[in-house]
Amino acid sequence: MRGRVPPLLLLGILVLASVSATLAKLDEQQQRFPPGERTRGQQPGQEHDYDRRRQPWDREPGREEGGRWGPSEPREREREEWRQPRRDRDWRRPSEEPWKIRPEGREGEQEWGRPAGSRVREESSRNNPFHFPSRRFNTRYGNQNGRIQLLPRFEQRSKRFENLQNYRIVQIEARPNTLVLPKHADADNILVVQQGNATVSVANGNNKQSFNLEEGHALRIPSGFISYILNPHDNQNLRVAKISMPVNTPGQFEDFFPASSRDQPSYLQGFSRNTLEAAFNAEFDEIRRVLLEENDQGEQEEQRQPGQRRRSSRSSENNEGVIVKVSKEHIQQLTKHAKSVPKEASEEGDISTPINLRNDEPVISNNFGRLFEVKPEKKNPQLQDLDMFLTCVEIKEGALMLPHYNSKAIVVVVVNKGTGNLELVSVRKEQQQQQRGRRQPEWEEEEDEEDEGNREVRRYTARLNEGDVFIMPAGHPVAINATSELHLLGFGINAENNQRTFLAGDKDNVIKQIEKQVKDLAFPGSGEQVERLIKNQKESHFVSAHPQPEKEDEEEERQRGKGPLLSILKAFN
Repeated sequence: MRGRVPPLLLLGILVLASVSATLAKLDEQQQRFPPGERTRGQQPGQEHDYDRRRQPWDREPGREEGGRWGPSEPREREREEWRQPRRDRDWRRPSEEPWKIRPEGREGEQEWGRPAGSRVREESSRNNPFHFPSRRFNTRYGNQNGRIQLLPRFEQRSKRFENLQNYRIVQIEARPNTLVLPKHADADNILVVQQGNATVSVANGNNKQSFNLEEGHALRIPSGFISYILNPHDNQNLRVAKISMPVNTPGQFEDFFPASSRDQPSYLQGFSRNTLEAAFNAEFDEIRRVLLEENDQGEQEEQRQPGQRRRSSRSSENNEGVIVKVSKEHIQQLTKHAKSVPKEASEEGDISTPINLRNDEPVISNNFGRLFEVKPEKKNPQLQDLDMFLTCVEIKEGALMLPHYNSKAIVVVVVNKGTGNLELVSVRKEQQQQQRGRRQPEWEEEEDEEDEGNREVRRYTARLNEGDVFIMPAGHPVAINATSELHLLGFGINAENNQRTFLAGDKDNVIKQIEKQVKDLAFPGSGEQVERLIKNQKESHFVSAHPQPEKEDEEEERQRGKGPLLSILKAFN
């Protein structure tokens, strides 16, 4: 009994021995396979069984093999270096099917069967920062004679529009036989008549000009110039779109009215009595009676209660605002000396000359649509110093303006007439899921461009209606489908040397210019298949949105499977 070892003690010794052996074995393996070094005696390029057992997605981020990312085999390693992002992660599991796409486009993504960085996410109008429905306009002045509306600042919607912080869109609507009262603003303006006729007068210290403008006519109103707009028509409403460029504070401008109204007091009221008497060389009572407002008690204007106004030719309830009703006699006098816009543009105009957007032949045109454009050239000084172009696009019902992009211009587009569908493609950092499954709205994203996270293709869609505004950033492909006859008005910013580039069609197709050998390397299909596919579209720029391909083409497409240009154009499907 004295020499027998207790069972519990024996069991403890065995456990300790087993643990010690295991730790020794692990320590030996760590010494045999230090990170970044091959095993002594192992030939270059030769893998140990331990390395072959590890999978790419099991590697620790940042661990290198032979100073490279990815597999050890030279050919495989080279492929992985071009395929993977800077972060070491596997892009596609072996079980995934390539080029798989979800048609529903929810939660957004449409799976390409590629790594997370190459998925297509679809964003509807609600999450589309490029689309501004007409309801987003704020009414600055308004009464039953019309209204003046201002779109909120672009950069407040998304930080990506910081380059547009000094551009504002204004909409003016005036009923028949009405006048927008004289004012000046601390902003340069370009206005375009969208509907109806207008007589616009522009004046500075020693000159005044009046022009009879029609739909498609544009006029520049320089900062500080007084202007007023008359709708002389008896039955038709007037609609005017205006882009304003403030000169004092980026993104902010003020209207200065010399005459008072319910919406805006006269700026003359801001001067003291002594200053006004000296300036007009008259008694203050006369100045107050003629230029300023006076209440029944004869008190000074600054003490006048709201709603108390001097009886005048425009003192009815219909004229309590900046848009007033005008008599026939006044209309005749105001339009009598107004100039009409010449049908042919002069070789050298001046800054005050109106522009006819449809003056020249359309830049592009066919049976499905046409596009007019006025560029910032020497003959158009109204646009040259602003580095801006004006464009007017007319798309027939059931037609499609092919996918295209602008090389450097940012285009702010106003829907003038009709309805349609917009598809805009952007490449952004992959958005992380938020708590409770809610994704962060686009305009709340704070993207660090230095962050080398995965990128994804996003398709932004919107239903276009009259009065809507959308933005086409430079380099972003866009396609527009007209569900009824669609007219668009565009203000192009950074216009000098801009090129409009199409991604499909017979003419101006940039993909068509790529060499066959490069197409063979770049796209899933062969270079010959790519060129054959491009030639299928005989039209250019504007095409039918519902083509009827020939049966031979359909059979050939079925035999080939997925088209080779899906890698570029799939986002527009």
